[in-house]
Amino acid sequence: MPVRITSVEPGSIAERLGLASGDQILAVGGEAVADELDFRFKAAEETLALKVRQGGTIAEHTVEKDIDDPLGVDLEEFRIKTCGDDCVFCFVDQNPTGLRDTLYFRDGDFRMSFLYGNYITVTNLRERDLARIVEQRLSPLYISVHCTHTPTRRAMMGHRTQNDQLMEKLRFLAANDIELHAQIVLVPGYNDAGRLVQTILELADLHEHLFSVSIVPVGITEHRRALMDLRTVSPPEARQLVRLVQRWQAHFRETLGRGFVYVSDEVFILGDEDFPQEDDYDGYPLMENGVGMSRDFLNELEFQAEDFPASLPEPRTLTIATGTLTEGLLRDRVAPVLERVENLTVNVVGCENTLFGSVVTVSGLLNFKSLKAGLGPLAERGEVGDLVLLPPDVVNFEGLFLDNRPGQMEPADLSRALGDVPVDVFAGDWNAVFDALSAPEAIAA
Repeated sequence: MPVRITSVEPGSIAERLGLASGDQILAVGGEAVADELDFRFKAAEETLALKVRQGGTIAEHTVEKDIDDPLGVDLEEFRIKTCGDDCVFCFVDQNPTGLRDTLYFRDGDFRMSFLYGNYITVTNLRERDLARIVEQRLSPLYISVHCTHTPTRRAMMGHRTQNDQLMEKLRFLAANDIELHAQIVLVPGYNDAGRLVQTILELADLHEHLFSVSIVPVGITEHRRALMDLRTVSPPEARQLVRLVQRWQAHFRETLGRGFVYVSDEVFILGDEDFPQEDDYDGYPLMENGVGMSRDFLNELEFQAEDFPASLPEPRTLTIATGTLTEGLLRDRVAPVLERVENLTVNVVGCENTLFGSVVTVSGLLNFKSLKAGLGPLAERGEVGDLVLLPPDVVNFEGLFLDNRPGQMEPADLSRALGDVPVDVFAGDWNAVFDALSAPEAIAA
């Protein structure tokens, strides 16, 4: 399909060629262009033969340029491919109604995996997709494996075919030097116990190119309408999993030089286990998948604490809102460090999730109503403090909550609902929080 130009940079090669917004790039070097990523790869050469639809005519241009020198065009966003599976644990199926449309979309696009680290299955990868990944070096890729035992994988993921050729595809990518990272969503009764051991061992055979396997517990909401009954990982199962992974890691560190298998922070919290030390995370490559985030957070807190002020100018109260999963962690291990600063009192409020149900305990899925419900009683008593601090993952890249209703979409809305108490999203800098608490206007409020 042709790719439409959305804008042209002034003074660029594209402008000199007379290209304009609305024109379509049909081919580069005689090959059709599939999307923006495909165009960037093909346009990196020094000599280009462009075929473009300009207005109502088709024009051909030959371009001489330095290698990797851009043409100076912005192209339309590509249409994201949907997932090729119907997993029994898919979180999209468990969403309540009324959220943003994007939250109901099942992403299964290898390009998004390369660009943003999204985990995808390989079910919808065709031979031409695999060939393109190898040719254009779309590496690393993040793969949702879940289980390598074909019947179990088929039952979990709703395959219409008998075999989606998972291992054959992974072996092909590995043989062509594509870096891979795998994920297992652990569903009790499906891919745990012996199936989990089998999966780890089979993935370990690809260790030269498959660098990590992260295990995360299945997420269940209260909106599983007409869906198969599933259950979450229990605390005893979480503790057992931690012990199992520790044994695996000891073996893999000896044989591979790295841990290879990692479990998400949620498993440690569920099992009431302390997090591994920093070195055990091998550079935190899986932070975005919830692996090592808590250890890094605690270490960074202690590092920054060396530069904390001895005291605030006036007595102040900081209220930290979080999900119920991490309430104890913040209360027991974070608040005491912050309260080393004289004149500072810290409240930690674990907010129950009113959107997805109380069984969902992570902070990243809290919404406006959940935060308001959790913080509201403090505000009514005048005890919410001088600043409310929200977890960084509670808003998206646009700064919006999950709520899709006017007046319930951003931290400023929450501030108004709590009586105009300042509300900030934590950006990682504790001294910036102290500065906000110490500001003259805040003290005078």
